[in-house]
Amino acid sequence: MSINDLPGYEQVPREHRDYQIDWLHPDDIEQIVALETGFFPEPLTITKLTQLIQEPHTCYIVVRDGKQVIGYIGFQYFLAAAHTISMAVHAGYRREALATVIQKTADAVAKKHGARWFTGEVRVSNEPQLRFLRGLGWHEIGRCENFFKNGEDAIVVWNWL
Repeated sequence: MSINDLPGYEQVPREHRDYQIDWLHPDDIEQIVALETGFFPEPLTITKLTQLIQEPHTCYIVVRDGKQVIGYIGFQYFLAAAHTISMAVHAGYRREALATVIQKTADAVAKKHGARWFTGEVRVSNEPQLRFLRGLGWHEIGRCENFFKNGEDAIVVWNWL
């Protein structure tokens, strides 16, 4: 699949295999918070996620299996940059290329909004995410000491769109 095969901003609702890729709906918020709680030491709360999605420059793209959210990405775009808030795929749905589809869909949306690159921070302990991003051509451009509330360092990652 090339970037040219991906949807633009207006066409995000689409299918991948038997899954639906769509914008976040209000009914998805609790499921995203549950996924965050299962994956991240400092998960978003319902209040924080609700605040984020009300900001005009914030996008959340979800992948559903029926009504179940099995993956998502949240990001914000600012002029030429897009920045990942968080991204996850349910453990029972890994190894199906969903993370790649999610990221490439987010890339297409960010590009449609004028972004020329994507950036984010990854915990130094999250080697699977770092390997995944390297595989998509992302670069590790720095390290922020004590970035996360628990004192863990972050690797700053970046990719041209």
